[in-house]
Amino acid sequence: MRAEVAVVGAGIIGSLAAYELAKRGIAVLLLDAGKEGAATLASAGMLAPYPEGLSGELLEASLFGLAYYQELLAELFERGFPVEAGFSGTHVVALSEGEKAAWRAEEPLPYPVRGGQGARRFPGGYVNPRALREAFLALLRGMGVGVVRAQVEGVKEGRVFWGEGEARARFVLLAVGAWGGRFGLGVRPLRGEALLLEGEAPPAPLFAGDGYLLPREGGVYVGATSREGWAEGVDLFGLRWLADYAHERFPPLEGARFRGVLWGYRPLGELFVGEVEEGIYAATGHGRNGVLLAPWTAKRLLGLMGVEG
Repeated sequence: MRAEVAVVGAGIIGSLAAYELAKRGIAVLLLDAGKEGAATLASAGMLAPYPEGLSGELLEASLFGLAYYQELLAELFERGFPVEAGFSGTHVVALSEGEKAAWRAEEPLPYPVRGGQGARRFPGGYVNPRALREAFLALLRGMGVGVVRAQVEGVKEGRVFWGEGEARARFVLLAVGAWGGRFGLGVRPLRGEALLLEGEAPPAPLFAGDGYLLPREGGVYVGATSREGWAEGVDLFGLRWLADYAHERFPPLEGARFRGVLWGYRPLGELFVGEVEEGIYAATGHGRNGVLLAPWTAKRLLGLMGVEG
């Protein structure tokens, strides 16, 4: 197999970069191991620059992403791929007078929250990462891009190896999330667990205390736990925390029916988007902001590869 760019990892960052490359006429090969625990498949898809406490260059990067997604989703809709999303803002609920003063949370609560002292709305929104990824993959296949199920074992001098296969490319992009340590990248896994309920959702993402809610496929996404290590799945501790948080904090969810659970590994480490060896680029360490920062990441990578725009 040959390509101008071989992208390793088909999460939001990898699939978005592949899509932007293919739109510009670049020959792309997208490789993905299909690993359980991939962050994109469990992510909330929160687009919340201010509640996440971003500042400086990262705040600028996140605001770029927020504007980019609105244009991108309109483009995907026109091409026959509607993706669940909302851009009416994000809300932070104050649960004490101290938080109320710190957040300047003087607005009425947008959703019933037990103990809520007020709220503040920030620019932002959300997108369904799983649906967005599926749209990218369908579009890439329709554009003639090779999408291969393969666990890449090594990358060296324009060659990518897996099992019995090999590909040659001018550039290689590693977008492998929490598995970056296998390629010498400084990243480790931070497992997050989330709960899906059939119930009344807030009108937009809502942060309250240690967790948050947002709409998801006609129901509610409740997140999220945060624990380091490679332990798999949702355990009793995580399930209990999520259920207690939803039940005790939000009256509309007291009788909500259970739909399912999600879990995945966030890539924890210093954010890095750049060249690690000649012709080999990496995007890693995005933590819980991978979806939010994906557009900026793709733009930066395309620039480093000398691709216009």
